[in-house]
Amino acid sequence: MKHNKTSAQRFFWYPVLLLIILVFIPAPLPASEIKTRTITDMADRRVIIKHRVDKIVTTFKPSSLCVLSLGLAHKLVGIDSSSRQDRLFQAVFPEVVNLTGVGSKSMGINFETLVSLKPDLVIFYSQKDGLSFADRLDSINIPCVVIIPETFDTIKESMRVIALAAGEPERTIYVENQMDTVMDLVAQRLSGLVKEDRKTGYFASFKGIYSTATGNMLQDEIFSKAGIENVSRHLRGYFQDISPEQLMKWNPDIMVLSQHMKKSEIKRLSNKALARINAVSQKNVYQCPSSLAPWDFPSPLSVLASLWLAHKVYPERFLDIEFENKVDEFHNNLFGKTLKQMGGNLDDTIY
Repeated sequence: MKHNKTSAQRFFWYPVLLLIILVFIPAPLPASEIKTRTITDMADRRVIIKHRVDKIVTTFKPSSLCVLSLGLAHKLVGIDSSSRQDRLFQAVFPEVVNLTGVGSKSMGINFETLVSLKPDLVIFYSQKDGLSFADRLDSINIPCVVIIPETFDTIKESMRVIALAAGEPERTIYVENQMDTVMDLVAQRLSGLVKEDRKTGYFASFKGIYSTATGNMLQDEIFSKAGIENVSRHLRGYFQDISPEQLMKWNPDIMVLSQHMKKSEIKRLSNKALARINAVSQKNVYQCPSSLAPWDFPSPLSVLASLWLAHKVYPERFLDIEFENKVDEFHNNLFGKTLKQMGGNLDDTIY
C-alpha cells in the first residue's frame, strides 16, 4: 500500500536535512588554521607562507595580467601603475582604478607605499631591483614570490607559483587549457612546414626600430611557434640595440613592431636606406595588434600573438579560420567578455 507524506511530516524533515547538510559540509578554515606552505619561486627562493592570502600586490604588468587571468583580481590591494590604465584590466575589473599604484619595474617601485598596504603576498620580477626588494620585504615578514615569464611554459609556471602562493593552485588548470587550445591549433596548421619555406622575422621593441628581442625573450618564442625564424635569436639577455647596417644585413622577410612603440620611431621606416629590406619593400611590417592589453608582454594573451602572426604570414594554412572570432572566444573564455565587448579592436597596419 502506497503512503503519501502529509505536509506536517515533510515540514518535520526539513530541519533534519538542514542539520545533516551543515554537519557534512565543512566550513571555511579560519586564518589561524591555514596550513603553512613552502614554495620555491622561479628565482629558486624558498618562500614560506603561513597565513591565508587575502591581499596581493603586483609590481609589473605581466604579473598583474597573470593575476587577472587567474581570477584573483579581487584580492589586489596594490598594482603596478601602468596596469591601472590598462583598458583590458579596466573592462574586466573596473575597481582597478581605485587600487593603489606602487610604481613600476621601469620607473621604480615605491617601497614605502607597498609596505603601507600590509600585503599578504607581493609578486616581483627578477630584473633590476626586484630581487633586492623581495629580500627586504622577507626581512619584515611580508611573503614575496619572484616570477620569470619569458616563454609560454614559464608563463604557465608563473601562474602556478602565484596560484599556489595564493592558496588556490587549481585556478591554473583552466587558463593553461585555454592557452594550449590556441597553440595546438597553430601547431596543427603549421604541421609539415619545411625549413626552406619558413619566413625570417625581426621584432622591434617599444624602445625603437633598432632595439630587438634576443633568443632569451618571449618574442623569440612567439616567432618560433608561428613558424618564423627570429633573425636576432643568437643574441642574449634582454632587448639589445643594433645598428641600421645590421638590420639591413639580416634582411628579414617580416618585421613586427611592439604595440607600445612611439609613432616618432615608426616614422624611421621611411628612411630610404631601409627600403632595401625585404619586409619594408614588400610592406610586410606590422604592429602587434589589440588596442587593449599588449600581446607582446608575457601573459596568457601572448599565445594570441603567435596565432595572429602565423595567420598573417601563412594565410593559406588558415583559410577557414576566422581570426577575430578566435580572439573573441579566447577573451570570453578567460575574462567573461569578448574583445569587442571590452571596446577593443585589432589593427596591425603600419602603412
